[in-house]
Amino acid sequence: MTQDPTESAFGLSPNIAAGIASFFGWIGGLIILLGKPTQQWVRFVAVQSILLSIAYIVIEIALAVIGGFVAFIPGVRTVYFSLLIFLQPLIGLAIFIAWIMVTVKAFQGTAQRLPIIAEYADKWATPTAA
Repeated sequence: MTQDPTESAFGLSPNIAAGIASFFGWIGGLIILLGKPTQQWVRFVAVQSILLSIAYIVIEIALAVIGGFVAFIPGVRTVYFSLLIFLQPLIGLAIFIAWIMVTVKAFQGTAQRLPIIAEYADKWATPTAA
């Protein structure tokens, strides 16, 4: 049985599979990867979606942990929390804009490369020889 090159994971067209992987974050990326898409760029979009979700979670946890330590330092506490009130929404907005860009491009049939994350996605989306 040969696979139709116009189909990707679960019999979806490649742009729909990539769009779903991107739109639903790490869950969508994981589901599409489990469907073993034949197109390299669909695998790339799925892995990049997973990594973007993980990066956001790691950044939020790091800010919370740092905030927990800084809370005990009286002079630094006010400055840090004032900076955090400004920084945290900006980080969230940047991740949201990146997610929108990647999702729109995926539904259009191309892969939008995000700085830093794309390098790791390239490594992990490449199939290994068995």
